[in-house]
Amino acid sequence: MDNNKYVKIPVSVLMDKSICGNAKLLYGVIIVLSYIRNYCFADNTYLAETLNTTRRTITRLIKELKDNDYIYIVNDKHKRKIYIKDVPTSSINVEDLF
Repeated sequence: MDNNKYVKIPVSVLMDKSICGNAKLLYGVIIVLSYIRNYCFADNTYLAETLNTTRRTITRLIKELKDNDYIYIVNDKHKRKIYIKDVPTSSINVEDLF
């Protein structure tokens, strides 16, 4: 199965009530864009176009993910690198969700 054809969001992130749904979706997009290099270098304009939203919203969502320890950012010269932090495995039984 090709990892670039869908977005996977860990259950622990999906069930986290401290971040909004759009932040969860952005997290999934960042995971997909990090697949090759282990980091995402997309700018806010690209992410906004991908999620059909504004750059300002992306800025807020990135801050939300960062504040909740889901991502960290390294600014390397003229390129921002967004890294996914290790997400603890969820104790939620997926079968209980459906």
